[in-house]
Amino acid sequence: MERITIKVAEKTAKEWEQASPKLRADLEKRLEEQLEQLLYKNRVEDFKKFLDQIGAEAQANGLTEEKLQEILKEDD
Repeated sequence: MERITIKVAEKTAKEWEQASPKLRADLEKRLEEQLEQLLYKNRVEDFKKFLDQIGAEAQANGLTEEKLQEILKEDD
């Protein structure tokens, strides 16, 4: 496991310091799961934007669905 540092409100920091080791462990696990989901979601959204940009550029350069299908058939 790696350690990271995040900024939180003073009240949250104080409550964290007073939390039991078991509660801290439970919260760490839940926070890690949330962070993973949020970071994954951002990567997926960034990838979708990238695909949209490529699609728009291809369309601007004259690529149509029909031309794409022809190109794909040529590879068979």
